[in-house]
Parts: sequence; C-alpha cells; structure tokens
Amino acid sequence: MVKMLDTTDLQWGSGVPSAPQYDDFYYTPENGLAESEYVFIDGIGAPDTWQNRDHFVIGETGFGTGLNFLCCYQTWLKSGAKGRLTFISTEKHPLSEAALLKAHAQFPEVEPLAQALRAAWPPPSPGFHPRYFENGKIQLLLLFGDAASSFSELDANIDAWFLDGFAPAKNPDLWSDRLFDQIARLSKPKARFATFTAAGFVRRALEARGFSIEKTAGYGRKRNRLIGRMHDGHQPTKPSTAPEWSQLTAANGGPTTIVGSGVAGRCLAAALNRRGRTATILGSHKLPAASSVPAAILAPAFQAGPQPTSDFVTSGFAHACWFPAYQDAWAPTRGVENFAVGTTEEKRFRRIQEALGWGPDWAIATENGLSYPRSGSLDTSGALAGVYDTSSIEVADISRIEKTSAGWLLVGEGFRTEAANLVLATGAGTERLLAGSANIGFTARLGQIEQINAQQSLPAHSVASSGYITAPMADTQTLGSTFSEFTGDASQRPPATAEATAEILKKLKAAFGVDISQETLQDPWTGIRASTIDYMPVVGPVPAWQGAASTFAPLSKDRKLFGLGAMPYQDGLFLLVGFGSKGYQQAPYAAEYLAAHLCGDPLPMASGVAAYLHPARNFIRRIVRGPRAS
Repeated sequence: MVKMLDTTDLQWGSGVPSAPQYDDFYYTPENGLAESEYVFIDGIGAPDTWQNRDHFVIGETGFGTGLNFLCCYQTWLKSGAKGRLTFISTEKHPLSEAALLKAHAQFPEVEPLAQALRAAWPPPSPGFHPRYFENGKIQLLLLFGDAASSFSELDANIDAWFLDGFAPAKNPDLWSDRLFDQIARLSKPKARFATFTAAGFVRRALEARGFSIEKTAGYGRKRNRLIGRMHDGHQPTKPSTAPEWSQLTAANGGPTTIVGSGVAGRCLAAALNRRGRTATILGSHKLPAASSVPAAILAPAFQAGPQPTSDFVTSGFAHACWFPAYQDAWAPTRGVENFAVGTTEEKRFRRIQEALGWGPDWAIATENGLSYPRSGSLDTSGALAGVYDTSSIEVADISRIEKTSAGWLLVGEGFRTEAANLVLATGAGTERLLAGSANIGFTARLGQIEQINAQQSLPAHSVASSGYITAPMADTQTLGSTFSEFTGDASQRPPATAEATAEILKKLKAAFGVDISQETLQDPWTGIRASTIDYMPVVGPVPAWQGAASTFAPLSKDRKLFGLGAMPYQDGLFLLVGFGSKGYQQAPYAAEYLAAHLCGDPLPMASGVAAYLHPARNFIRRIVRGPRAS
C-alpha cells in the first residue's frame, strides 16, 4: 500500500515542508522554484533541448510537491514549444491535496498550474496514473510506489532525467543500483540528466552505466551539482517484468480507423487526436451499443485484498472520476455510496477502505457502507458528446474486415474503405467481425435497466449494492440492473421482460429498503454487454493465432519457459472491447494506454498489469492448462 502524507505528517519550517522520516526539505527554503529552474531546467539545457522536438519525455525520481513539474510546465509554455511534453515521475509517499495546497502557497507565480495539478491529483493508489493538461500538450504520468520497482514496469524512451530524491545519505532507495539500472534501461541515446547532488558514488554509478558526467556549480549553499548525458550508441530496452507473450512491438504510424462509436471508441479517438494523430470513427445504426444506456453509475467493485488487476481497476476508476470530458455530464449530486448488506459485507467494506488507504477526499466510511465522493452518475448522452463530437462520426454498418497488403479493408452495405490501423471497439459485435475471436474468451451479457421519475422516497444521491439507483438527472432516476448470460442474436436489441423488472425491484428492496411499483416505471432499456470470462477488458494488438499457437506451444509443458520468441501479431489490428458494465468507468484509462501504444508514447500502465488486458491472455492460459479431460 502507498502511504499518503497529510499536512500533519510533515514539518513546516517557514512554510516549507520537510519529511520527518528523511529529515530533509522538499525544496530549498531560500527559493524552491529558482532552485528547480537552475538545477533541472538549465541542467538539461532546456528550453533549447526540446524546442524543435515533436515529443520530449522527462523522467523524474521523486515527485514530492510537484515543484519541478510545475517549473517545467511553466517553462514549456513560456518557450512556445510546438510539440508535446511527457513528464514521468515516481512517488512512494504522495502528499494529500491539502498538503500540496499548503506547499504550493509559497509560489503564487505558478498557482494556476498548481491548481490544475491538484484538481487532477489521484488517490494514493499504487500504480500508474496518467493525467493531461493543455489539451494533451502536457502529459503527466505519476508512478505511485517504490521508484525502482515502478520504473522496472515502465515501457518508455526517456530524453532527460531529473534525479531529485531526498539527500542520498538520507534516502538511499532513490540512489540505489536497482534504480540506476532502470534509468539506464529507459534512456535514449544522448539522454541528458541533472541532479542537485555531487556525491561520488552517484557520479560513479552513472558513469558505469554509460553517462558522461560534468560537475558544475550548485545552487545556493550546495557547492556542486552533476549534469551529463548518455553515450550515443545506447538503446533503451523493454521491461522484463511482463510475460514474453505480452510484449508489444512498435505500431504502424499514420491514421487510425475505429469501428464503434460507444464510449471506448470515442475515448480512443480523442486520445489519439490529443497526440496529433488522425482518427476516424465509424458508427452503426444496427448494433445495440451498451454505451447507449440512459445513465451510468461509476460504482467501483474493489477487492478486499490485492489482485493482479487491482492497479488497473483503481487507476481506471480514479481516472474516470477526474476525466475532463465528463465534466459537464455528472449528475448535480456527486458521490456514490456502496451499501453493505449484512455484517459480512460491512467487514469486507472496512477491509477495502483499509487496503485502499485513500482518505476522505476519495473514500469515506458511512453508516450504510462506503462512499466515494469523487464518483457519481453520468448523463451518458452528455458524456459521449463531451468525449468526442457526435457530428464527426461517420455511420457505416461494417459487415466484414479483410487483411490487405496496405492494411485492412472494411466492407459494408454500399461502403468500402481501407485502414492502415484498425481498432475494433465494437462490443458485442466483435465476434461477428473478428476471425479467431473464440480465442479471446468473450461472453455476452444481457442488461436491463429501468427509469422512474425522481421521487422523495428514493435516495437523492447515487447508491449501489447488488442493484443501484442513480442520482436524479433531469428529474429522472435510473434503476439497475441485470447482467445475465445471453445466447441470442447479439446484432438485435433484446426485448425487456417482466422477470428482469421484478429482479431489479427485488434487489433494490433488499439493499435499500425501497418499495417501487412497476406502474411508476418508464420505458426500460435493454442491451448486450460484451464481457470476458475473467471480467477484464481486452486492449491491444490482435495475435496471429496460428503462429502464436506454434510459438508458445512449449508452455503446455513448462509455463515458466522464456526465450520462445516474440508474439506474432496481425499487423495493424487492435481491440478495445470487453468492458461489460464498466465502460464509462474503465474505457478512458484503457484508451489512453492503447493510444500511447499506437503513437509510440510511454505506456501509462505497468507492463505486468497490461498483460492481464492483452488479447492473448486467455489463449495462453488454455495452452498452459492443456486439454481438459472430458
């Protein structure tokens, strides 16, 4: 668990925070902003070093108060740089928003930027947290956890480093060989670095890993600092923490065609556009997209103990709660309260709250269970329009896709087009288009939702248990939902049933004690939700199944084998599907990950976590387990 530090956990000499466990200041008491500019910005030769670059990536050890990021952000804007900046930083003990506010008060010259940072600040949850500013020109990727471990999971090529942990003698973990190994692994040829320290073992460690070193004048009371750069022939390498079969290869450049105009497809198109890439969305009149549900509730289903996918679930939830595209679509009353039914579930919720360690900004124990004040319910039509302009979506009912020498041919009634990169964000319609889809592990789920005029007898805020009630929006509340197995025709919207209505009302009675008459209900919504056998979405490139079966067949005898070779992929074909009922909650984060892969950006998800979203995961599991006896 990542431990958050609040204002009372820090010491505040003259308003400058220091960490008692390290007995060191977060920035110099004289002028922290000036120190950042001199030691780090000037130390890597900025702004000249990034001025003519399309994309410049900075890695930092120790985010602290974010002062280096804010200084870099301000300098980038002032320099008039035309490209994009990605700033990647680790932090083992993230500060609370209140602590950040108090620390930032010393620097009114960057307050507008600091305010944006605090508004985007994630909960103290282990894992990767991507955020963006200036419509994507400035990307921030926060890695909460141990620095060496976090960087070992990072797939990125870094242009410059800010080495800024607490003093080496007081915080040796941020100056360890493990961390220096990762800095070298991630560095591009000629990557620069700057640090406030001139300690001999730091200089020797960096030199041993290929950096040339220069000792120059330090800032203030510090006599010297170190700057330098990686040698010309060095090449960054991929992380080794993920299974061999989940390693990605470079994606094609150029435009991307996305089939599917639900929340996943729109989030991906928007994420690509923010990176300067052209994206075309092809929607459909026929497919009953699950995103067309009248309202969505972001009710997280966290586990009481750590799971391999926990970081994706928590980071995805926090990302959706912040997501700027949702800003105008939230119900007026924010927050979701998860009701505990029975003493067993009450204890489980207490364990979840303890395991999260999020604090009152993000999780609050209530009389009924556990409340998430940053969450809420969404007007989905407003959310979809906020993510991507509906008028920019072309309607074309695609009936098949075919591989060509130039990419992928898309064919529909009276429609033919080719795409260099093709992403299927087609939900329940994916199996109809994708050859070999049986290898994915899809399951179709029938969902039914009821609507009712807002009533005083119903909760005025969003509540969730085995069923849910959204907060009022336009005097309407949504009641849900079913999530049953579906074996019919996924291309047709299924009819509503009285049995499903009765099931929903029974759940609401049991969880919240509300009696709702069927006569008061409005028209129900039904749809097919594309899920998977492990309830995780499918995000990434599509394997060439026959080649994959041959390459990884030896795993059936020893699942720990390595060195079998690279996963063969169907060039230019990708999936962004399988979100079940969590599309609005998880698609924004998953789309950022896929967009980063398509653009060759640093991947905003730990490599080991991303393996659990990989399209080949269930295929590989079947190989490992072997044929089952009948």
